[in-house]
Amino acid sequence: MLVRVAALLTILGGLIIPLCFGCGALGLEDTEPPHTENYSVSESTQVTVTNGDLNGDIEIGTWGKDYVELTWTKSTTWGKSELDKADVKITEAPGRLDIETKLLSKNARVSVDFDITLPKNALLAKVTASDGKISIVGTTGNTIVVAKFGSISVKNTAGYMDIAAEKGNIRLEGTTGGAKLTTTESSIEVVNADGDIKATNSNGGITISDCKGDMTLETSRGGIHVADLQGRVLLAKTNNAPITIRRATAVESAETSNSDVVAEISSVGANGTTITVNAGSISLYLSSDINADIELKTLSGDIITHSFGGITTSDDTTKGYLKGTIGAGGNKIYIETSKGNIDLFRSGTTE
Repeated sequence: MLVRVAALLTILGGLIIPLCFGCGALGLEDTEPPHTENYSVSESTQVTVTNGDLNGDIEIGTWGKDYVELTWTKSTTWGKSELDKADVKITEAPGRLDIETKLLSKNARVSVDFDITLPKNALLAKVTASDGKISIVGTTGNTIVVAKFGSISVKNTAGYMDIAAEKGNIRLEGTTGGAKLTTTESSIEVVNADGDIKATNSNGGITISDCKGDMTLETSRGGIHVADLQGRVLLAKTNNAPITIRRATAVESAETSNSDVVAEISSVGANGTTITVNAGSISLYLSSDINADIELKTLSGDIITHSFGGITTSDDTTKGYLKGTIGAGGNKIYIETSKGNIDLFRSGTTE
């Protein structure tokens, strides 16, 4: 009996060991050695990078040399044969350099990572990725950036950025030239940027801090937070989430529901200031030198001026409604909530 069991185990072992080796190979990463090429380019050459059909990260930076250094690395966890199913194609033309991954076989299971350094006088025109992170630092030129799944980080660039992520965080820092930013179920963050920003999100928040320019910010089910803005908030709109705007030059329109709004402004522009909330409170902080007409309305709540000073109310002011002028009067401030309090403060004071 023992001889039979031993013989059976020997047979099974001979079958199992090759299977296990096969299974193990699928889990290990095979990577080709990095491949580096250099390309001389003239001033203002437009560079595009396309990795739209494959996974992989893209990192782009700049230096003081007059050529492009391009490094790419292919990797896979599906066996070395997959590495041969993709390649990188470089197309050179007067004023252009196009870098693109190419599938050589359907259903290729291979990733390609790019590390690219551009001359400072080259123009980054477009970057496209599928599933992978994109990092851009120090480039020049109006740039389109498109990603399906993966975060996008842009830092210290000069030029208008048109960035769209199907799903992934977007972060700008130290950019000039303005931007259009679009994503879903992720966050948008802009820090120390100079230029007008239009940010659109869905199920994600938007944060703006230490920026110059006019902001148009719209999301759903995500908070909007603005701080230290030398410019106007043309629109801040969300649902079921708070809006906080601190130390902005002006706010033209802010709107949310089932949450609160805090706005602090130093002026009221020609288009006025309108803040509306469906079921939520509003706190408004105004600088001491603002002159404006004002109208406050709450259907269910109180209006509290907190010893505001410098406000003259009209005869039709009643509980839940205040109309009047601040200082000499001027452009209009209109504040309304369906359910919640309205608090009016001078900037620099606390509740």
